[in-house]
Amino acid sequence: MLSVNIPVYNIEVVDLVNNLQQQATSLDIDFEIRVYDDGSDEIFKSLNRIVKSKPNVVYQEMDKNLGRAAIRNKMGAEAEFKWLLFIDADSKVISPNYLRNYLENLSENRVLCGGTAYSKQKPADPEKLFRWTYGTKREAVNATARNHSKGFIITSNNFFIAKELFKQVHFRGELRKYGHEDTLLGYDLFCAGVEIFHINNPLEHTGLESAQAFLKKSCLALENLKKIGEEMLDGERTFYRQVNFLRKYKRITFFIPPVIIGRIFRKYRSKMEANLKGNRPSLLFFDLYKLGYFASIKNR
Repeated sequence: MLSVNIPVYNIEVVDLVNNLQQQATSLDIDFEIRVYDDGSDEIFKSLNRIVKSKPNVVYQEMDKNLGRAAIRNKMGAEAEFKWLLFIDADSKVISPNYLRNYLENLSENRVLCGGTAYSKQKPADPEKLFRWTYGTKREAVNATARNHSKGFIITSNNFFIAKELFKQVHFRGELRKYGHEDTLLGYDLFCAGVEIFHINNPLEHTGLESAQAFLKKSCLALENLKKIGEEMLDGERTFYRQVNFLRKYKRITFFIPPVIIGRIFRKYRSKMEANLKGNRPSLLFFDLYKLGYFASIKNR
C-alpha cells in the first residue's frame, strides 16, 4: 500500500525511521520505508546502516551522488507499493497520526502536501537564528493559506503522490544543483491537470543551517530558478505568474532596470549579509538580497 521514501545526505535518520515504522505498523497496512544514501560521508553511512536490519526497511547506498531530483526519481521508480510518501531526512514526525492523516485524504489524481513546522524555541546556536526566523515566518504556513496562495508550488520535503502518477510526472533529473526542483515538479503537475492540495500535516524541519550556508543555498536556488525559467521553460508566462518571487521581480524591474538593481546589490551586499548573520536578521533585507542577486545573474 505505502512506500515511504527518505533520501539521505550527511544526516542520521534512525529516529525518523523508527517513528515512521511504529506508526505504519500500528495502522496494520502493507508498507516499506526506503532509505537511499546519496553519497554521504562514511560517518553518516555507518550510523544509518542499522536501519537495514529493521523489518520493512530497504536501505541502499549510491556509488556516487545522484542529486536531489534523480535520487527521488529512482526511489519512486523502485518503490513497491501504490502510494508514495517523500520525506526529507532532516525532518521530525510531530503528530502521532502523521501517516493516518495522509491515508485519510489520498486520491488518485491529487498530490498532497503536508507542510513544514519549526520548533517554537529559538536555536541555541546564534548562527542558525536567520534560518529559524525565515522558516518560522515564511515556511510554517497553515494549509488554508497554502491552498489560497501557493498555486502549483509544492515542497519536496513532505508530499504524498500515487506511484502511477509519479511515473508520468516526476522530477526533472537534469537539475542537479540545489533548489526549485520541486517548483518545477509542481509546474509539470499543474500542466498535467493534477490537483495540488495542502493539508495540515507538517513535519518539523530540524536541519537548520548557518546563515552563511543558507545564503549560499539560496543563491544556488536562484541560479536554478533562472535556468528553469529561461532555458527549460523558455519564459513560459504561467510559470512566471505563479512563482511569487518571479512575479515580484518582473513587477519591480518594470520600473527599475536590473542593471541598476545589480549595482546597488554589489554595493550593499556585505552590509545585508552582516545583518542576516547577526542577532536580529531582517527578512526584508533577505528579500532585497535575493532580488539583487537575481538581477546580478540575469545581467551576466
